[in-house]
Amino acid sequence: MTRNLLHGSAPGSALASGNRPRRLLVPFLAGVLVAPLFGPAIASTQAAASSDAQSSMQAELEVRRRLMAHPEQPEIYLELADLQVSRGAEEEALATLVSSSNRFLGADEPKKAILVLNKAAEMRPGDAELQFLLGKAHTQNRDFEAAEAPLRRSIELGSEDPSVLVYLGAILWESGRMAEAEPVYRQAIEATDRAFMPLSQLGRLLLWQGQFEDAAQLLQEAAQKNPRDVGTLFDLAEALRGSNQAEEAIATYRRVVLLAPKLNKAHYGLAMLLARQGDREGSKAEFEIYNQLILAAEEGNRMAEIEEGEVDRAGLMLRQGQVEEAIAHLEGLEETVEVVLAKSQAYRAAGRLDDAVESLQRAVAFDPSRQDVRQMLASIRMEMAQGQ
Repeated sequence: MTRNLLHGSAPGSALASGNRPRRLLVPFLAGVLVAPLFGPAIASTQAAASSDAQSSMQAELEVRRRLMAHPEQPEIYLELADLQVSRGAEEEALATLVSSSNRFLGADEPKKAILVLNKAAEMRPGDAELQFLLGKAHTQNRDFEAAEAPLRRSIELGSEDPSVLVYLGAILWESGRMAEAEPVYRQAIEATDRAFMPLSQLGRLLLWQGQFEDAAQLLQEAAQKNPRDVGTLFDLAEALRGSNQAEEAIATYRRVVLLAPKLNKAHYGLAMLLARQGDREGSKAEFEIYNQLILAAEEGNRMAEIEEGEVDRAGLMLRQGQVEEAIAHLEGLEETVEVVLAKSQAYRAAGRLDDAVESLQRAVAFDPSRQDVRQMLASIRMEMAQGQ
């Protein structure tokens, strides 16, 4: 009978015709053979997995501690993102990289932002917004050639943010490719339902190209949308002056000097127009103000070297994560273009976007020709609009 159980049974027997022995053998094999052979291996695997998870968590905690001590080091963010990816948390890793890039951009450290954004873009090559953010970082770094590819890639991927067109137009202009920049700006105007920034930018581009009448029309529309933007008003006054609309130009220059009394270029333009119109007394008064401002600017240049060191000190505070200390330090300095720009970066790092915009507007008032300041202003305004 034992032989039949192991090797078969005689024809016609109960064992040959029924399934009962098989039902007995399966539990026997499972309980006696399988558990002793595979049970320890399964337990060992589970223990190893638990140990790996604990080790990974410990490593991540250690990286976070280093990050708290050195938030200015992009390599630590990259290391943290790698650990997050290794435990399957890719979205968390992307959030780490993007938030750190915003921190670096706010502290005016675009090269560090580019480093972490390159990693994020490698993880998500088809993400239009990541490409846009990378393009903005290259733009802030004033590497316009490097900025072009991710900006165009963002458009190809169907970015829903029309400001990408404004950035593309700006970097083409900065690269001297004005003929290419103009249609991009026009596309941005239509995509944004004739928003202030592309209107102002295209108006200024046409002004630089000597197309005064077309520039004046666009700048007039932009000024209606943002009547306190000193840079746009100054450009409008110049365009009106260039297109021989003297009375309108004089009125616009007066609006500019009311908003920005230290803008020497506006006083000079107003003085020239008043002289052309025969108003000698008015012209003389404006020239006197202009000369006083030039002398003050020369004195300011002598103080600039001292202030530059103070601005650098505030920048170091920002890089070390001491945002409020940097703000307090900058607010104690006399205002120059660079001090105001540094303030805007500190306010942005602190999340005080309204204060950052106000600071950048003052920087534009100091020097309307600063295209980089205008781009920073556009970026923050877009950020504020997206947050509403």
